[in-house]
Amino acid sequence: MMLQLSHKRRFYLTLIAMILLIFALYKKTYSPIFELKNELQTSENLMTNSEASFREVQELQQELNGLDKIIGDSQNHALVQQKILQFITNNSLNVSVISMEDTHVFGEKIFTVFTNKIVLKGTYENLLKLMYTMEKEFAASKIASAKFISKKDYNTHKTNLLLELYFQNYGK
Repeated sequence: MMLQLSHKRRFYLTLIAMILLIFALYKKTYSPIFELKNELQTSENLMTNSEASFREVQELQQELNGLDKIIGDSQNHALVQQKILQFITNNSLNVSVISMEDTHVFGEKIFTVFTNKIVLKGTYENLLKLMYTMEKEFAASKIASAKFISKKDYNTHKTNLLLELYFQNYGK
């Protein structure tokens, strides 16, 4: 049968056969190689991402430890109000506690923030010394906010200086 075909047709049939063989060769050998190469690259990317996420976890842990130092001791948050009152009575002269509110609790996924508010009355120097001493020496909780307020007492017709202190600490 091949003898009856012209040279031109034989050439075209040979060309078509070669193209089919090249296509079959590509499908059998090179296609799996390219798929494996893509899979290898994806695996390497995943490994790089997992190493980066491990570093991120370590950085977050260090940041949490830093926050523990800044915000205050995360242990035994139930007794913080008592510790605040004890510290004030031991270290203050002529400063009186006007009010102390209940602990405000704010829960987050990773930790819980406990906020205590206390209002003190005294002279500016005594309140400032107490606030400075608490900031430096009181480890159970840290001062998050301080606000001086002058309030007129209409019974005695005197102006009193008040200090609102907000303490924050957190628990896990």
